[in-house]
Amino acid sequence: MKIELERGAWTRGEPLADGEGGFGTVYEVQAGDGSPAVAKFVPKAPGAERELLIGDSLHAAEFRNVVPVIDRGEHENSWVLVMPRAEKSLARHLEEAHAPLDLSEVVSILSDIATALSDIDGAVVHRDLKPQNVLLLDGTWCVADFGIARYAEATTADDTRKFSLTPPYGAPEQWRSERATSATDIYAFGVIAFRLLSGTLPFDGPDAASYREQHLTGSPPSLTTGTARLRTLIEECLYKAPQARPNAANVLARLAIAAEEPSRPGLTRLAQVSHSEVQRQAQSHAHDVARREESERRAQMFAAAEQSFESFSQPLLQAIEDNAPTARIEVGRGHGKMRFMAELSGAKLGVSQPQPSPAWQGPFSVIAFANVAVNLGGRNRMGWEGRSHSLWFCDAHKQGRFAWYETAFMDSPFGSGHPSVEPFSCSPAQGQVAFQNVIGTMQLAWPVEELDRADPTEFLDRWIGWFADAAEHRLARPSTMPDKQPGRSWRRG
Repeated sequence: MKIELERGAWTRGEPLADGEGGFGTVYEVQAGDGSPAVAKFVPKAPGAERELLIGDSLHAAEFRNVVPVIDRGEHENSWVLVMPRAEKSLARHLEEAHAPLDLSEVVSILSDIATALSDIDGAVVHRDLKPQNVLLLDGTWCVADFGIARYAEATTADDTRKFSLTPPYGAPEQWRSERATSATDIYAFGVIAFRLLSGTLPFDGPDAASYREQHLTGSPPSLTTGTARLRTLIEECLYKAPQARPNAANVLARLAIAAEEPSRPGLTRLAQVSHSEVQRQAQSHAHDVARREESERRAQMFAAAEQSFESFSQPLLQAIEDNAPTARIEVGRGHGKMRFMAELSGAKLGVSQPQPSPAWQGPFSVIAFANVAVNLGGRNRMGWEGRSHSLWFCDAHKQGRFAWYETAFMDSPFGSGHPSVEPFSCSPAQGQVAFQNVIGTMQLAWPVEELDRADPTEFLDRWIGWFADAAEHRLARPSTMPDKQPGRSWRRG
């Protein structure tokens, strides 16, 4: 097939055996004089033409160790880039090696790649650096495939394929959908360097969710081969914080002596101290990221808890308004306030607003808590004034499946006596002792039961019934405790 491009005509042959080139397909082509090359065909999707523009700019500026663009243009529904035919990719080279490369070859390959990154620094961010995009051309390893690259100072737009990445090489900021910078390419460079030196990836997934968690919060295994200088450099490239990574020029300069071990005792000790500091900083940042991720996750879950809370609190309020028009009702707003309080003949029924739950040492996770209570409006002759139950948004039955659950507590036989409210509600921090295999000051007085949001009839009738009993002064302390046997109503971890 003949292809007419800007600088001449080409004959397209078959796709290369490994001809998937990022967002396009790579074919063998021949010029009019029979000289071989390869052509990448990129479907005309939004943002695809940027690869042609970036490829031209790199070639025009004569950046080192970047695969040049020989010709360009359009053919049918594709943009076309013609490049020299490389001997092989770094990915193919690693497959053929069947073992980690020796130190001198590792440093040589990394130096070639770092030269390209140093030259394009400030001009282009590659954003998808990986062994498949590093090609051996005339004895030099060159960076290719700028399919999702963008100019370094350009504002990232949807059509630049911002959310595309190769999971084993994706930097933390890419997983958070943040703006990619030259530090993003340094992180991918660190992953490549780790693989070249050790023969394995620093993180092994295997799926996208696992890669995301590992790149955001995991620490790579300690390298045991290579020199202290090279190990330290690679570890710095893999810092979670982009601003802490070395720039490409620094990487290139340090690679010049990376094969040498410090020869003096003082330098050896300094390198060891630096290595330890690298590990400490990496762990500290990983912990910070993990805390931030968990905080964001809990905030999202709390929003869901507030939304689902209305599915049973609002029907309870509506039932009181519909069936007890003489009841005085106050509706609150905001965290820490009452969702509503109803009063009838001195008796009160109240539901609190959900509050975020701090982490606790229990067998399941609790995101939010509230309570529901009914009381007589004062104490009876036995000193009892009512009951309250805890409402927890948690995964008490199946890990990871969150819902609202109801439970209640009582004093243990070793407690201080009969409280005025029994059974009573607790925050997760207060109530966690009841879920531990220890003799504590309180126990469960009610099973951990999931509230049926689709049909909360049982919950509504029970509490409205207790409210009616309280208004008629017939509500009494349970004759035996626990009021309802809790059994094994929650998972044990």
